[in-house]
Amino acid sequence: MNDKYKIVISDCHLSAGRYFNGKFNPHEDFFFDQEMVEFFEYFSTGIYGEGTHGPVDVELFINGDYLDFLNVPYLGEFEEGITEEIALVKVEAIFAGHPKVMSALKKFASKPNKKITYLVGNHDAELFFEKVRERITREWDPDGNYPSEKVQVIADRDRVRYDEGLEIRHGNQFEASNMLDFKEPFIEFPNGTKVLDIPWGSIYVLKIINRLKWERANLDKIRPVKVFAILGIVFDPIFTLKFLMLSMFYFLKTRIQAQTKGVLGWRHTWKILSQEGSFFLDLEKEARQTLDEDPSLHTIVMGHTHLPMHRVYENGRQYLNSGTWTKMVYLDWRFIGEPFRKTFVLINLRGGEVKAELNQWSGARNAYSPFQA
Repeated sequence: MNDKYKIVISDCHLSAGRYFNGKFNPHEDFFFDQEMVEFFEYFSTGIYGEGTHGPVDVELFINGDYLDFLNVPYLGEFEEGITEEIALVKVEAIFAGHPKVMSALKKFASKPNKKITYLVGNHDAELFFEKVRERITREWDPDGNYPSEKVQVIADRDRVRYDEGLEIRHGNQFEASNMLDFKEPFIEFPNGTKVLDIPWGSIYVLKIINRLKWERANLDKIRPVKVFAILGIVFDPIFTLKFLMLSMFYFLKTRIQAQTKGVLGWRHTWKILSQEGSFFLDLEKEARQTLDEDPSLHTIVMGHTHLPMHRVYENGRQYLNSGTWTKMVYLDWRFIGEPFRKTFVLINLRGGEVKAELNQWSGARNAYSPFQA
């Protein structure tokens, strides 16, 4: 019997393309369309195509924030009241901005024993709308089917668990500022209109980051933001003060609105502030705690932080973070290095055992190599 494989990628942030509405688009963060086409082709052909026992089972697991709806404007504005209609316009803009990648995904799904699973993250919460899930599924399914046996878009839970003790989740639910409500993801008005109930972190991107990227193009790529703010007061005080004032204004506005609606009380606000006061977010502490609380769990894979990571603990239990394919500017000395890493997690399931590796994609000629942090 052939081995089973899972290829986990996340946080690629495809938006409306380098040029949108005939103009250069500063909100596009993904620039490796051809490399990703080759990536999908590699893991659906050769040794991942046909094995000695027939077609090889490969699941492409897209672990959130693959399509970045927050970076796509609607009629020139970054609306926080996101309806299904607005979400559908955005998904069409993303498809138009990355046609080669969309075709490659459909081609991948057309191969025997190949499947695509997409789990929602905090930048693609529009997946809560069923018509958006349907549109994506029909775009990638080789026959345009919905529901599909080849493409599954998951928005009713924040994780997927496999029998082998493997769990995959985006990771945003550990962060108060980016936590989504999977049970009640919408705010419904008396006229029947539904809008996404987006967290503070999404408001921060829509109203602050996207507004100020015109002045500082790398603003959304800097980690940790706290270090940037401290250094900015010294080296770029006017812009930094504007950034901090806008952040404070929208944070207070959203917290007051939340209190007025009677949701997410002051305890949640305090949790956001306490996490914002922490310099580093790599989710290792949260992953280790999850592993300790569940003895049947062997391997946990997350994304969200953009920090590629592989930690192995006692009894071989492990935490992996798939990182990102977008540019990052690290002000943390632990992670200073290449701005582009193109990392992914390769999982081999054999005889009930999990073998997981963090790798870096090098291209069609050299394929991939183990990632060295």
